[in-house]
Amino acid sequence: MLIKYHRQQQRLKQDDVSVGICTPSYLSRIENGIVIAEKTVYELLLARLSVNLVQEKDKLATKRSFLESIYSKLLSNEILKKNEVVRLESFQTETFQIENDLIAGLIYSRYLLSIDMLVEARALLMKIEPFITWHQDRGTQLYIAITTNAHLSFLEFQEIIIREEQQHVSNYMNVASRFEQANYFYHLAFAHHRYYSFQQALYYINRATKTFSHQYKPLFQLKLFSMKGVILNDLHRFPEALVEFEAGKDLLRNVSAIQTPSQWSTLYNNIAYCYECQHLFTEAMSFYKKANSFQEDLHTVINWMRASYQKGDEETLNKLFKKYPREQFDVLHHQYQWDLLKYASERNFTLTKLKEQEEVVFPYFKRQEYYSLTLYYAPLWAAFYEDFHAYKQVSICFKYAFNASEKVRQRMGS
Repeated sequence: MLIKYHRQQQRLKQDDVSVGICTPSYLSRIENGIVIAEKTVYELLLARLSVNLVQEKDKLATKRSFLESIYSKLLSNEILKKNEVVRLESFQTETFQIENDLIAGLIYSRYLLSIDMLVEARALLMKIEPFITWHQDRGTQLYIAITTNAHLSFLEFQEIIIREEQQHVSNYMNVASRFEQANYFYHLAFAHHRYYSFQQALYYINRATKTFSHQYKPLFQLKLFSMKGVILNDLHRFPEALVEFEAGKDLLRNVSAIQTPSQWSTLYNNIAYCYECQHLFTEAMSFYKKANSFQEDLHTVINWMRASYQKGDEETLNKLFKKYPREQFDVLHHQYQWDLLKYASERNFTLTKLKEQEEVVFPYFKRQEYYSLTLYYAPLWAAFYEDFHAYKQVSICFKYAFNASEKVRQRMGS
């Protein structure tokens, strides 16, 4: 591959390079790895191309070491320095026949994902795909890990699940570092959780935890605690979920390097939701409030509103509506929840208005597979319709809830 690369860079034909050393057809077989020639043949070919093999090896080793260090930083969610980005960009090429060029392209695509340049990252990965050998080599490992990350960025959870089930791509990761394997299993757990296949999610988060054991990367350890807690919560194993969240709290208290407002906020939001699922709304509201005090987050706010409504705490709910008007929310399901909760709390019901809300919101929840939201709000709307004796609409709402319940049951069973 090295000979072929330098020959093409110098725009030489195989006849030009091979003359006096071997036949052009033999050089073709050498370049394509079909034959292994005598050492002397390689030396003569490289000499004709003015390539110093020792220097070339050192150069390639230095480049590989840099690329691996950059990938390690990206994997640990570290921000790259400007000079690191510039150097990474300098390694980019339109061809990926040399392994280091392939790896440079893959790692650059991972960098693009880290700065939310998702379309550009995917375009680069599509260019690279034909050059993946699907052997247990570094390029294949990185391609699996980085395309998994891309699928997550595009919320394509089913694609990750299907690829693993049909191709067992985790087998290619067997010779990667334990941390990289653990990351892949974590992402599988995340995908299964978002796809509502909670038992499979638990299986993969346990694999990630086992693979990761005896390593010191506290931020990733925190992610494992949190993800396992969230999965156990959705399996209604609430005491076990709280144990995981408590482990996360202990870790945060004792490792200052990961003590960011975002980490505290996320953890307390997860704890609050665990209490909400148990109908312990006072505790849920307390933890949502605590989460929002660390870092104001509109996802936490809408959860806090929902818990306040369920608790019947009109004073808190009205304060939240006033402090966080609808126009502050830019995520569509947050806006729809705001609308539903606002209308439900005002109790100024009309059949027309109920139907308007239902016909917009519940089909959207269905399309986006927001089954947990459907399972809460559809029965609530059915109860409102029942007060008007609008039993046809009651049955439609319960049908939404039933279908959502069946989807969750099927995926949990799978």
